[in-house]
Amino acid sequence: MSSSKVISSLVYKFSERLLVKGLGLIISIVLARLLSPTEFGRIALIMVFINLSVVLVDSGLNTALVQNKKTSLADYSTVFYISLFISLVIIALLWVAAPGIAAYYDDPQLALPLRVYSLTLVVGCVNSVLVAKLQREMRFRRMMVCNLVACVVAGITGITLAYMGFGIWALVVYYFTSTVVTCIALLVATGWHPMWAFSLQRARELFSYGWKMLVSGVLCGLYNDVRALIIGKVYTAADLGYYNRGQQFPDVISNTLDNAIQSVMFPVMAEKQDDASGVASVLRRTLSIGALIIVPLMVALAVVAEPFIVVLLTAKWLPSVVYMQWICLGFASIPLVSSCLVAIKAMGRSDVYMRLELVRRIVMLAILLISVFCFDTALAIAVGFAISSWVDVVVISVPIRRLLNYGLGAQLRDVWRIFVATAVMALAMLAVGALVEVAPVWMILLQGVVGVGCYYAMCRLLKIGPVEELKNYLRRR
Repeated sequence: MSSSKVISSLVYKFSERLLVKGLGLIISIVLARLLSPTEFGRIALIMVFINLSVVLVDSGLNTALVQNKKTSLADYSTVFYISLFISLVIIALLWVAAPGIAAYYDDPQLALPLRVYSLTLVVGCVNSVLVAKLQREMRFRRMMVCNLVACVVAGITGITLAYMGFGIWALVVYYFTSTVVTCIALLVATGWHPMWAFSLQRARELFSYGWKMLVSGVLCGLYNDVRALIIGKVYTAADLGYYNRGQQFPDVISNTLDNAIQSVMFPVMAEKQDDASGVASVLRRTLSIGALIIVPLMVALAVVAEPFIVVLLTAKWLPSVVYMQWICLGFASIPLVSSCLVAIKAMGRSDVYMRLELVRRIVMLAILLISVFCFDTALAIAVGFAISSWVDVVVISVPIRRLLNYGLGAQLRDVWRIFVATAVMALAMLAVGALVEVAPVWMILLQGVVGVGCYYAMCRLLKIGPVEELKNYLRRR
């Protein structure tokens, strides 16, 4: 695959993520102004069960479609029928369990929204197949248009209902509409429809890779969501709402950018899966690009967290600030973690991926339990998350060193200049905050301008490679 096609795909994927997630952030800000922390806490609990169900519905088969060297139209239909069956089973289980879940959290208003929202799983199984098809074919421009249309339609619907006083139902309808409109747009864009074909042999072959990804996804989903379950049970729905808002912005920003990079690089690595040195070369480039963008953004967001929350969500959400700062520090590790995980998946080593996921989650769960039982505060959970995220970098580097001869030392040698540039940027922004007193919106702009200027100057001074590559590409375009 040519370098120009990879860069072009990255540009389209970045554009799609920035436009869709950026618009999604604006919509969430408007909704946060119209709705209460308690209502956001309720939807966060519902999302725990839906997110885990989505992992089970995908069964790792959508990843197998992209990773597999040869994928036929019958394969897409086979995966669709498997996912459809699983989704119907899970919907039935959620409908039965919904009253019990509501009773456990002593909140009867959870049951009906959970039941209604669970119906999106049927639509989601279509979406996962269509996204895998577009990703495999590197058709990121069409994906961008489809997701943008869905975001606009869902946003208008959700905001209208919130303004009319529908409470949590505004959030349920917002997410429901987004899933349905995305499905319709993807169907139109791809022209794909399931065939009356099912290959048991291909299902076995895809599942031999996919089941390990499924186990890994379940472990990851349980760990990511158990924090919300604990906060919702031990503390209050409002506490969960503050935590959720504090997590939302760094989560959306970091994962949006990281997913854009990894979505493009996964098929590139998969194409070189039989060449360890080739995969290592792509991994080094992927890790450097991700760190160059995500690390400074997370640190900058932590610095401006207080005026950021006041301006966007109003002062009623100020308790979210300290959560956001610690979570930002944790999410700064994402490019070092996800790039290595994508490389393992692309090489077809789902066995290594599954074992690694088990070790990672045991370590992270141990840190989470210490946070919960040794400190009687929801803030300790956020601090524990930040610590476990950087411990995770060390854990993941072990199999990467064995598979690709690219261990933690080599990774840090590739990104240390980025960390230095980020540290100088953060110090400059903190100095501005300490020396200047202006309104919150002007503080964000002033610190942002100073931060960008310092970071770019340090990148040029330290001769960080990806900056020069991007500049040359934009100049050619």
